[in-house]
Amino acid sequence: MGFISMSSLALRWAFRLVWLGLLFSSCFLVLVTLAYFSFRTDIGFLLAKQAFVRDSIWMSVFYLHISSSILCLFTGPFQFISFFRKKTTQGWHRVLGKVYIFSILFLAAPTGAYMAVFANGGFGTQLGFIILSVLWFVSTYIAWQAILEKDILLHKKWMIRSFALTFSAVTLRIWMPVLSAYCGMNPDLVLLLTAWINWLPNLLVAELLLIFFPKYL
Repeated sequence: MGFISMSSLALRWAFRLVWLGLLFSSCFLVLVTLAYFSFRTDIGFLLAKQAFVRDSIWMSVFYLHISSSILCLFTGPFQFISFFRKKTTQGWHRVLGKVYIFSILFLAAPTGAYMAVFANGGFGTQLGFIILSVLWFVSTYIAWQAILEKDILLHKKWMIRSFALTFSAVTLRIWMPVLSAYCGMNPDLVLLLTAWINWLPNLLVAELLLIFFPKYL
């Protein structure tokens, strides 16, 4: 029994460290994204979208997308830290949860789908990002409906799936340099692969965690 208790404690601490890692990496991407609010059009992602930087609609959607994505990335990890789910701090959990859910449903996912239509790399790349946006919206919507019906377990499961998709913003920026700089892949192939592997593995990991470690989440 002592060994089982120690193993359980170790797993709990391991998952706490994982959530802290998610929080810090999400916050790091938030800081990187803030550079776009210099409103320069010759930096980062916009360097590859020079054909659109003079399109007021596209640029408006772009800024709505990154603004709402900042909210998702910043508030998302806090939903899984047990401190924010205690009775004394549940108010913060609810407030941050509402910000997270509404920023995805009304801003980040719809604008993500719009941006996906104009993604570089052709139909396969665009399809990957469109599916990501749809799944992101659906998983977050189900999580929202579940908590409205006070089904906490279902809410938790779908919030984990939702955040796995939110975290694709981070994994996308990991896969891009890995495939292009370290694997030496063709740029078009890199675009196609990253449109899918930035979120599919995240969702797979979330499902495996829900199957094998549900009580630690």
